Parts: sequence; C-alpha cells; structure tokens
Amino acid sequence: MFINRSLFLTIPLAGILISGVFLLAYGNAGTEGSFTYIIHGMMMTAGIWLGCMTIVVILWKKFPWEESPILHLIIEIILIVAYTLLFSWALYSLEKRYWHTQDIDSLGVEILVTLLITFFITALHESIFFYRQWKFNFSKSIRLEKDNIEARYDALRAQVNPHFLFNSLNSLTTMAGDNKEVVDYIRNLSDLLRYMLKSGEKELVLLRDEISILNNYLNLQRLRFPGTLNITLDVPESYYHFAIPPLVLQMLTENCIKHNIISREKPLSIEIRAGKDSITVSNKLQRKTTDLSTGQGLKNIKGRYRFFTSRKVDIEETADIFRVTVPLLHVEL
Repeated sequence: MFINRSLFLTIPLAGILISGVFLLAYGNAGTEGSFTYIIHGMMMTAGIWLGCMTIVVILWKKFPWEESPILHLIIEIILIVAYTLLFSWALYSLEKRYWHTQDIDSLGVEILVTLLITFFITALHESIFFYRQWKFNFSKSIRLEKDNIEARYDALRAQVNPHFLFNSLNSLTTMAGDNKEVVDYIRNLSDLLRYMLKSGEKELVLLRDEISILNNYLNLQRLRFPGTLNITLDVPESYYHFAIPPLVLQMLTENCIKHNIISREKPLSIEIRAGKDSITVSNKLQRKTTDLSTGQGLKNIKGRYRFFTSRKVDIEETADIFRVTVPLLHVEL
C-alpha cells in the first residue's frame, strides 16, 4: 500500500498553519476570544485530518479498491461523515463546558465547511495514491510480460524433437523385453515428458491431471532411490477440480530431492498434502553440505502465480522442516 508518510504529515501541518493564518486574518483578530477561536480552528483541522486518514489507511487494508471499490467508497463516506460530526460536536461540547465559547448557530456552518475541506483533501490524497498504484501496476505488468516471454523462450530452446524422442523411448521399451521394472520406468518417463511438452502450451491445468503425472514422476524417483525415499501423497479427489500452474508440484518435489541428502543412513521423507484451498509440499531438512541453491525455482513459481492471484506462495523453514504452500485456484478450465 502506498500511503505516503511525508504527505500524511505535511498536509495536516500545512492545513493547520493555513487555517491559523486564515483565522488570524479574518477571524476578528485582536478581539476578545480571537486566540481561542484560532486554536479551535487549528485543533479541528488537525483532529479531523488525522482521524480521516486513519480511516483511509484502515479501509485500504480491510477493503482494497481492486477487490471491492463500491463497498470501499460507501464505507469511507459514511465513516468520514460520522467521524467529522462526532469530532466537531465533541470539540464544541468541550469548549462550551470549559471555555464558554462557540455559538451553536455557527456550528452547523463550520461543520459543513469542514466536511467539504475534508472530502477535498481526502480525495487529493486518494488521487495521489491511485497515480502511484497505476505506475506500480504498469511497471509490474511490463515486468511480468517480460518474464513470461523469457520463460517461453527458455522452454522452446530446451525442447527436443518429440517424434525422435518418443520413437527412441518406444525402441527402448521393445529392447527391455520382459524386464517389467525397466518397461515401467520407460513408460513413466515417456508419459512425464509428453505431459511436459503439452503443458508448456498451457498456463493452468486441473489438479487431477497434475496429480496423475506427479505419480509418474514419483515412481521414477522411487526406482532411482530404492528404499531411501519416503513420499506421502495425500490429495483427496474432492480437490481435483482446482487449477494449478503445470509442473509446480513436480518442481517442488524435485527441489526436495535435489537439495537434501538421500541415503540408507538418512532416508528422505517428503509429504504432499492438500488442505482448504492450498497444497503443501514439505520435507525433512537434511541439506547437502555442498548445496549452493540460488532459489531460482521458487522465484519462478512465485512469478507464475502472480499472473493469476494476489495470494502468496508461502515458504517456511525451521530447523527440521522445509515447507512450501501454494494456492489452489478457483478457475474453470
């Protein structure tokens, strides 16, 4: 959120000084009670501005414009009017009781003028915010578009001729003969590569398809690390209608395997679980001593999610566990 702290302080200070000068010039300067009149105006300016800006700050957090603009506007108007009336009446009551000043007949006009000035300054501050937000979103859009083009280019550059690849895998299947373990490995690899090639053209896939191909990948890894890799996959079918960027779960699982020790002395445990509207991949933390992770894989996943949702990819690390939670998206495909 772009609440400018310098504006937050500068505008009310300027308003207090301006109101003081104005009242000094036109508020019966030199007459009895003129000083109290000036102090009253400056107190009202400061109190109303700080109160209204507090309302604005809270509303930007609770009801962001991009999510509920009409509700934000209605609540903002109601709260500012209510606060201005209550503050003005409280200030009038305080002065009436202790200083016996402030004529009730002039209070209505003063409140009306104060409201108009308050709405003008609030609108000015909101306009400045919108301009800053627009500049941020524009630069963000350009940056994301650039990242997307670079990712597509990298994917194209990494592709091999699919016909040659799958013909070669089919030949290997024939050569394996009755060796079921080798045949299953080749078929799992073939399905995984075919999915990777097809999903490169898609921005989102159903979780059902992602889980299906993830099982192929997990079978390959279990054969690669027999008896030393324990993987728990707990994603009920009731979650299969959600959408997710393709290969996210495979990338997170691959990160677990890549950056941790896997041996008979230290078997690696990985859990993939769905909960509410997210899915979590966690592993027992046993980092390789020579691991020089750049974090590029997680940055890539975060960047892909920014295209579709404001919800964050949550990364948590403790002494024993590394955990990444990604949102599940409500999108019809």
